[in-house]
Amino acid sequence: MKYFTTLLLSIFLLIPVILEAQRSSTSYESLLQRSDQPNSYISDVLMPAGDGLTIGVMFRLDYDLVPFLRVQSSMNEAPEGAEYFAPVRIGLEVFEGRHRSGRRASNDARSLFRDSYSDSVYVNSFQETRSRLQHVQGVISTPLDPGSYNYELQLTRAQSTQEQSSTRRNIQVPELDTLSTAGMMLLSNFNREDAHVNGTFLNYGENVLYGSDYNLLVLLPATSENETYTVEVHRMTGAESDRVEPNTVYEATINPEDQFTGSNAIFTNNDSGVGFRMETASGNTRFGVITVPNSEFENARFRIRLLGSSNETIGEKIVNSRWLDMPVSLLNIDVAIDMMKYIVSEDELNRLKRGSAEEKEQKFREFWEERDPTPDTEFNELMTEYYERVDYSFRNFSSLQTPGYNSDMGKAYILYGEPDDVERRLPTDQPTREIWEYPNRTLVFEATSGFGDFRLIAEQ
Repeated sequence: MKYFTTLLLSIFLLIPVILEAQRSSTSYESLLQRSDQPNSYISDVLMPAGDGLTIGVMFRLDYDLVPFLRVQSSMNEAPEGAEYFAPVRIGLEVFEGRHRSGRRASNDARSLFRDSYSDSVYVNSFQETRSRLQHVQGVISTPLDPGSYNYELQLTRAQSTQEQSSTRRNIQVPELDTLSTAGMMLLSNFNREDAHVNGTFLNYGENVLYGSDYNLLVLLPATSENETYTVEVHRMTGAESDRVEPNTVYEATINPEDQFTGSNAIFTNNDSGVGFRMETASGNTRFGVITVPNSEFENARFRIRLLGSSNETIGEKIVNSRWLDMPVSLLNIDVAIDMMKYIVSEDELNRLKRGSAEEKEQKFREFWEERDPTPDTEFNELMTEYYERVDYSFRNFSSLQTPGYNSDMGKAYILYGEPDDVERRLPTDQPTREIWEYPNRTLVFEATSGFGDFRLIAEQ
């Protein structure tokens, strides 16, 4: 839905990352290059299996990280309409002991387990091969005895025989009978049945999705069944440091009725994502689960703490809020303010630009809060729409001489949005013209070169 009258749109949210001290030389183009980098996510969880625990190592790769090939006519297994495919093979290797990084570290730890995941991904268009919102994901699991381990994933690209290894990650498998520290897992959904529970992991590493609630599944310490726990969510106000006083944005209790025993967990991977199914009729591994109202929180960094009945911390996890399709300008407060030049006066723009990064952020937030069409929610549709228009203008109206947001067509699109009708005319011996029709105005553009440059020559 477009919440736009005469000018704009978007959200009241600037990631804290946005507001790190940044160089004034930062440009929209440099931010675009940074945001266009493909993403991969790796995380691990421990689930009960038999008398011990199983590690599940999950991965998610954006399509634009995976090399795609043309589908050949001889490939009978290709779905109808598929034009490109990507053979994906990911291996997991688990080593004994902790991995120590550094020049003197030894990498000759004994390998204890090796397995791989293989699949072929098919898409119907070239645009899908470059998508950052589509992905391939999976999980590889193995039981492990209590102790210290480290692991790495190895990606084999397309038809290559060479592997690209991830950094080594350490994991500690505890004794269930003496477990004193809680483990936390991030879920996109959770269901409880008579003798089973099942859920789907978020699978974005240590990230939660901005604007979306999630479930927190907690592997509880070996304590009494009647124990009550408190979950606190703190917004981090600076770099990860205990010297920074966090802000409590949410608090909830895991009561005995929110807890269950689990055993014989099985990992799953289907169209819904990487998940699990676990028996609850037997076993002595205790879990608790709550829903975190993340849709009410800013796009920020959070520390989740689990407190016992004596108010002692028995587990914590730091997560980042991730806005997958965040408009490019919002990666930097100076660029975000500069892009407001089409909707504010020069004096107002100069006022917004003055001060420290924190002061500029505060003024920026106040400006958009006053124009938020849904002030009872964290997300500001008006601001988001405005900056999405900036991105669209850059992608569609840029030429060799002018970035799209500075072109006449780009400015018009930013201010008025998509026209109801576009007509292109090719008059004899005259420059090409393009006419944009809106309900209350008509804009006429004329080509000034053969390379996509148009200027506004009339507004009716």
